[in-house]
Amino acid sequence: MIIQSSKKMSKCTKEELILLLRGEVENRTKLIKLLEKEWNQHNEEIEDQRFPKYQSPEKVSFLDGMETAINSVKRFYEIK
Repeated sequence: MIIQSSKKMSKCTKEELILLLRGEVENRTKLIKLLEKEWNQHNEEIEDQRFPKYQSPEKVSFLDGMETAINSVKRFYEIK
């Protein structure tokens, strides 16, 4: 990766630009995977052992918000 972040892109070599683009794509996919992992983790948590399928309104709202965030990031980066 490029260590000097203040370097102008017009002065970067072709290899440096390729590394920048690869890093950007990797970061996008990592962000989506991280959001999806959090969503799955919270979705699988059991709040009440007596009622394993129960989800509180707060949890449902949180999961809906996470899903919205995931979809927003995917649309922003045009990832399907």
